[in-house]
Amino acid sequence: MGPAPVAPSPSPPETPEVRAPWGPAAIAGVIAALAVAAIVATTPSVWSLLGAGRGLVPDAYYPVSGFVLVLATTVGQVLGWAGGSALLVHVLGLAGYPATWLRVRLAMSVVYLGLAALPLGVYHVLAGGWLLGLPRIGLAEWLEANHPDARWLLLTAHPVIDLSLIPLAALFLLSLWGALGDARRSRAAQTVAAVALVGTSLAVALSLAIHSTLVHIRL
Repeated sequence: MGPAPVAPSPSPPETPEVRAPWGPAAIAGVIAALAVAAIVATTPSVWSLLGAGRGLVPDAYYPVSGFVLVLATTVGQVLGWAGGSALLVHVLGLAGYPATWLRVRLAMSVVYLGLAALPLGVYHVLAGGWLLGLPRIGLAEWLEANHPDARWLLLTAHPVIDLSLIPLAALFLLSLWGALGDARRSRAAQTVAAVALVGTSLAVALSLAIHSTLVHIRL
């Protein structure tokens, strides 16, 4: 009798190990900081009207406080996405579902959609109701006469910023789910996903700042 056939060793289980995307994260962070700086520098009246830090910050430094506020909100949204994704993966593990790459991506996607849609959805309901629903007769003319640099961001760019969440979400989800290669190891996929994620957070932060400024003007 010949030797008994050796059973093939089972394939290793799928693991969600990801090559740390520090480089892509740094690129996305620099792009976001430069974008915020450019927006604040070209629309100083918006941040004076918002008055972030009123009572603590001199009036001349409102644009600086606006920059810090928008950038901090952007970073906070990204950290919230990372923490929320990790928490959801952990909860799935406690429920008996191991942290495979498929489930990690599902968790990241679900939390991302909450990040992109929930804050603006809630804020549009709360602040976009009777306050922002008041007649806008004269607002555009008043801004044009007194704060022409603010008119562009508060009225013209506002819907564009909100709608930018659609292509940003498409870029993020396509990158995460392999359109540009395995996002665990592909630097191209990680970079596009990081830029889309940070861009989403920036769009949310800007929209919240715009709404807050419009509400403040109405008050």
